[in-house]
Parts: sequence; C-alpha cells; structure tokens
Amino acid sequence: MRFRPALLSVIRQVAPVEPKPLILNYHRIAEEPIDPWGLAVSPGHFAEQLQVLRHTRYPLPLTEFVSAFAARTLPAAAIAVTFDDGYADNLLAGKPLLAAVDIPATVFLTTGCLDRGEEFWWDELARLVLLEHGPHKLKIVVRREVLHFDLGRPSAPGASPWRTWLLRRRRRRAHRAIWRALRPLDNEERGLLMAEIRSKLAGRHSQPGSGRAMTSAEVRALVNDQLITIGAHTVTHPALTQIGPEARRREIAESKAACEALTGKPVPGFAYPYGDLDDGVRYGVKEAGFLYACSSSSGPVTAVSDLLALPRIPIGDWDGHAFERALRLASAGN
Repeated sequence: MRFRPALLSVIRQVAPVEPKPLILNYHRIAEEPIDPWGLAVSPGHFAEQLQVLRHTRYPLPLTEFVSAFAARTLPAAAIAVTFDDGYADNLLAGKPLLAAVDIPATVFLTTGCLDRGEEFWWDELARLVLLEHGPHKLKIVVRREVLHFDLGRPSAPGASPWRTWLLRRRRRRAHRAIWRALRPLDNEERGLLMAEIRSKLAGRHSQPGSGRAMTSAEVRALVNDQLITIGAHTVTHPALTQIGPEARRREIAESKAACEALTGKPVPGFAYPYGDLDDGVRYGVKEAGFLYACSSSSGPVTAVSDLLALPRIPIGDWDGHAFERALRLASAGN
C-alpha cells in the first residue's frame, strides 16, 4: 500500500484526464517589464490560450456557467473566463482577441478606480521599488510605526551577475514588505503614503506605467455587444476582512450600484479583492443582493462548491501548450 500514491501519480501522467468545469482568473493582457504578482498575460500568449479553449473546452458566459451549475446541468468541459480589477487593456488588447474566437468573459470592476487615469497602487509600487534608481534606503511611518527598508545600492555598469542578483533579491524582499504594510490601510492613508514613496523613489524622468483602469466610456464600449459582462470588485479594492462592517457594506453595495449604473442592468456577480473573505464578508455579499461570487481558491468547480465562494484557476503568461497542461492539471484536482 505504501506505493499507492506514486502509482496514482504515474497513472495521472499517462492516462487522459477527464475535464472538469473551470473558472479562469486573469487580470491583464499586456507585455510588462515588471510583473511581480504574475498579473499580465501577453497578447500573443492570450491568443494561443483562447485557441486552446475554443478547440478543447466549452466556453460559457459566467452567468450561464453559474446557472447551469445551480441546476446541476453544467457540462464537464465548461469553462468561464474572468478578469479582475478593470484594467484598460482588457478592452484594448483583450476584447479583440476574445471577439475573434467568440469567447465570452466577465470583468470584475474596482469602480472607484474608473476615470482616474492612474496606475493601480500595487503596480505603481512595484515600478517604483523594482525599476527606479532612487535612494537605497526608504523610511515611512505607517500608523505611527516607523518602518525602514533597505533597497540596496544600484549596481554599477558592468557589475557582476552575482551582485545584480543580490540587488534584485533585496529589492523584491523590500517590495513585498512595503506591499504588506500598505495593503491593510484605507484608501486615503495609502494614497498619502504612496505620494510620499513616489516623491522619494521616482526618478526625474520617471514615466507612469501602462496599468491604468478603464474610463466609464471604455466600460460601456466593453459591454456594448454583450460578449463581455461586468461584475463588482468593491470600490477601492480593500482586504474586506480587515475593515469594519459599515465600511465593508459600503465597499460591496456601492460597487454593485456603480456597475449597474454603468450598464443599466442588474449585476449578479462579485469577486473578492485578494480572495480575502470570511463568513462575515460572505454574508455581506449575499445581503447586497449578489447571486454568486468568485474567490481566489484554486480548483475546479464541483458539486460541493459554494456559489458565494466559487474557485478559480489563476492563469499565467503561458504559451498554448503550457496552458493546456495547466488546464489538465487543474481538472485532475479535487
């Protein structure tokens, strides 16, 4: 019996895996020089991935996917494509590729970021810390706690690969620590700290990154032919378990109202920022009138999946072959 796990592993690699229903989770369709969270899929790879879906799966709009799941009629090969946050490249780069193969998608909008023309804060932070050549030390005060970060001195031209690797590692560590410090803050607190970090780290010729949210007009263009629908993703993208009940209620309900005002239609779906939820957050989503919600738990949709915490598969910048292997691996999960 001790050999059974190894034997099962071999069988799974050799035997074909039966498909299981999957919800895919994207964020951006873009070529990005810096992408520490793996949010960007290049347009070329996205086109390859869509061809795989068109030839091997049964793509459905997310609302139809959920309805079939609730009715227990969901095909095993069913798949739904979703995007989080509402990046402009979902329209500019993603929609033409989706339309070319007639695959529907749902975009979950962070409604307070629409029309601002700014990068999402996590993208700007990554660019400032990982790409800029500012001071090698950074000090910020977060809720009266003084935090010090060592970014390392920039490598001199011709520096050894070892020194360059050490610098990048130090900066990645600092970036992750700063992100952890900023994530729990409310939007105003974080905005003030981001302004301070920007003033200290941005170079003289620094240019904003490409990761802005859509405008309201772009959202309307996104949904004008019904290939793509929208869902809510809060107003300011907080970690919902880390804010108070009233703030949480506003974040959830006001994002729903904003989405419905943009489309003139009911918006039944929600996605949790950072996948962050507990029973109180789940209840708040249900109370706001959402019929289903997507989490960041990875795995196939099964008979016991929770309509208010549906699992999704995070998708990386893979070519078609790697993507197809990832779908098989996801289907092999429980």
